[in-house]
Amino acid sequence: MRVLVISDIHGNLAALESVVGDALGKYDTVWCLGDVVGYGPSPNECVAWVRENADLCVIGNHDWAVLGRPGINVDDFNPMARQAVLWTRDTLTPENHSYLDTLPDRPIQPDGADCFLVTHASPREPVWEYVLTPGIALENFAIFAQNACLVGHTHKPAIYRWHLERGLENEETGEVTIDHVLPEPDMRIALELSATQRVILNPGSVGQPRDNDPRAAYALLDLEKMSWEQKRTAYPIDLTQSLMRRADLPRRLIDRLNYGW
Repeated sequence: MRVLVISDIHGNLAALESVVGDALGKYDTVWCLGDVVGYGPSPNECVAWVRENADLCVIGNHDWAVLGRPGINVDDFNPMARQAVLWTRDTLTPENHSYLDTLPDRPIQPDGADCFLVTHASPREPVWEYVLTPGIALENFAIFAQNACLVGHTHKPAIYRWHLERGLENEETGEVTIDHVLPEPDMRIALELSATQRVILNPGSVGQPRDNDPRAAYALLDLEKMSWEQKRTAYPIDLTQSLMRRADLPRRLIDRLNYGW
């Protein structure tokens, strides 16, 4: 089975449609890692697409904030993100609000993929923690038992490889190393998963990349070949920006899409 892995759409329909077009014919199912809404001008359209097409979706911190759930205070967001959350809260239809409210706020294991775990932020703090360094990744590897975990939230594509060293007699030494890989577009890696080889994988953000590349980011996971392919695709940024202006969303949120930060 081939999986289209998307995360952090953030109400950016133009980016989502470009990703779907770019991946056409290359996937059998869709896994969404959360933050379907927030920041962008088309929350209802993006939620509707995920409802219709994603076989798996977890909740993100912006989704949670839009719902007004306890545990995330919208006042803890920066002023621009808070304005976008409140606008989205007023814009979201009851049907789409109800769908977001059904999304799991804990890591889940996909059907038929026992060695994978899926969450928005991290296994340790599923809605909020940023896995941005090898040290944080190492702490999170201790939290889950599966060989691989898919995360989003940072808006930056990344691969963290956990490797348990073996000695001369092929015995486990107990020494663990963490490799941090920044995958290039179209880079495909073999997932050599085992008791001594584990990974945390981040596909980056569809709707608001923050790695200085404005193109929408996603990944293709092949569960038969056990491979992960990082992908990027351009989308009509000016279309998203014009809709954001019409919605009177913050200028900085509009401008940053040009630069991928």
